[in-house]
Amino acid sequence: MIEFNGSPLLDGQVAVVTGAGQGMGREIAIGLAAAGAKVMVADVNMQTTEETAALISQQGGSAWPVLWDVSDPDQAEQVAARVHELAGDASILVNNAGIHRRGQFGEEGHFGTWREVMAVNLDGIMYGITAFLDQLKRTKGNIINLASIQSFTAAPNFTTAYAASKGGVAMMTKSLAVDLAQHGVRVNAIAPGFIETPQTAVSRANPDRVAFVMSHTPMKRAGRADEMAGPAVFLASHLASFVTGVILPVDGGFLTL
Repeated sequence: MIEFNGSPLLDGQVAVVTGAGQGMGREIAIGLAAAGAKVMVADVNMQTTEETAALISQQGGSAWPVLWDVSDPDQAEQVAARVHELAGDASILVNNAGIHRRGQFGEEGHFGTWREVMAVNLDGIMYGITAFLDQLKRTKGNIINLASIQSFTAAPNFTTAYAASKGGVAMMTKSLAVDLAQHGVRVNAIAPGFIETPQTAVSRANPDRVAFVMSHTPMKRAGRADEMAGPAVFLASHLASFVTGVILPVDGGFLTL
């Protein structure tokens, strides 16, 4: 249990985490539950979603699995209603779900890739925030978006769509932080670097790609998915009560070089 002054840091909070069936989303959900939050675990894959919820339950936490394709605005509204029914108003929304498609601009099919990536990485966040906004206003809660080091810098063999979507996440975070501050809602983002997740498996298997990333990473290693949990818990907690509009790199120092 993650505590502060003898009490669970997120005691009584209701959290929703998208893309929580694996990787960073799973570890963030586990971390929020370990800090005392009740967690709605959402993903497009119900089997992995249930596995995450089971892991949380085995560790003494409270979690419910729910199927959610974030690119569908109707599903966002349905999930928001389900959360309210099961646990009350959400006070933490973690928009972690995202996809990555490799390729070069101008390749055949790149318009379809653009639409697919934007529908999940950018539109999906807006749908989720819109669906939960009334709840978050009532709880004076907070939103954590998953940006990327690609929000700040381009990389070879990453689609323009991915970098553009993550740049959009960063600016959406800042803009919403300004707009929602009057309602007591904080909005921040985490910008992961090179993290050991299923999504980076292809890159991690490429020696040239690994060498490039390590040459820009002072800590000289990839990050672990569970290293996203601490920053998420901090941003979701009262310890970050005066923090909003921040894009927090968790990248081993990649953006410093």
